[in-house]
Amino acid sequence: MISIRRPLLRQGFTFLFISLLLGLATATLPHPEKWLAAHVTSLLTGIVLSVFGLASGELRLTAGQLKAAYICGVTGAYAGLAGNVYGALLDLPGPASNPGVAPPMPQAAVFFAILAIVIPTIVTAFGLALYGMRGNAPE
Repeated sequence: MISIRRPLLRQGFTFLFISLLLGLATATLPHPEKWLAAHVTSLLTGIVLSVFGLASGELRLTAGQLKAAYICGVTGAYAGLAGNVYGALLDLPGPASNPGVAPPMPQAAVFFAILAIVIPTIVTAFGLALYGMRGNAPE
């Protein structure tokens, strides 16, 4: 059986470190509210990846399912980080940050393409994790 515990913990702590750097961006770069959103999101992503790594030994998944969950989780995490940084750099309006304001189309198209990666990969990773938590822990 493959183990994804250590790689996921490494990725989680990498995201925690990145969130510290994004905290500095909040204080120094333009559009601080967008950088704050990226900071908080990467902080939560680091925690989720770390918890996923700690729980990976309890999952009842095949080696292929475990590998798919890892790849989807990490891909979704980094794509989400890229989307947050992209949105902060360009000060893209969002439904929560600027309700009723439509984002400019060329930039929004890139952001929506990133979301087209983030959403299915994160849903797949969480779905496999939930599926793996069925029944008793593996012996």
